Amino acid sequence: MDLTPGKIFLADQRGLTETSVFRRYSTINFEKYYSEHKEPFGALFLCNDESIVGGKVNFFLSKEDSFQIFMPITGGIDIVANGKEFALETGQVQVLNMGKGEVLEISNPYPNDIINYIQFGIKTDMFLMRASEMFFGFDFEKNQNQLIEIISNPKLPFKLSAGIFDGREETIYKMQNPNHQFYTFIIDGAFEIEGRLMHARDGLALWDIEQVELEALSNNAIAVVLELTPNP
Repeated sequence: MDLTPGKIFLADQRGLTETSVFRRYSTINFEKYYSEHKEPFGALFLCNDESIVGGKVNFFLSKEDSFQIFMPITGGIDIVANGKEFALETGQVQVLNMGKGEVLEISNPYPNDIINYIQFGIKTDMFLMRASEMFFGFDFEKNQNQLIEIISNPKLPFKLSAGIFDGREETIYKMQNPNHQFYTFIIDGAFEIEGRLMHARDGLALWDIEQVELEALSNNAIAVVLELTPNP
């Protein structure tokens, strides 16, 4: 088959930052991590896989006017933004509209357990929606073997979907617009996506495509999909 244009971001080539409080794997260049091969993909300029030890706090400084998407994978997180508190558990997603220079306080509410979450950052010049309007829930158990549409709002420059699949289950993701860009991050398991073998914590960017074929190669394989509106 002819491969569509794309780029794989391998999990074992990510940047690692580790302290006594947190461990961060960065798929895209972030802070001190830099590689010429890990530049932003369109408006997506941040894809971090973060873990925080029990009861500790980490801080995030926004380097861009952006939407920051938080998705707990194990446990939950508490976020303080502009004096407002947001509590998130697995099965929930919070989007925060941040200005350049704003700081978030992100903490682990569990005293004895390490938590893990994924954070995506998407550049924007839009500040239309309040944080309270950008809290979303989903249930993998009720919707297995399909991509669940978690966030789809014409006011936002992205669409977010995710799904958990049994081995050999297939699905097709249809782009809202062939000019949009496709990015997937594999949370767990293995997939074949448009002829490319993907493993846990790998990322894949695709463009110039109308639909994307995904096949799970293991049980309980989890993928997160972002459809991005190109920068104007």
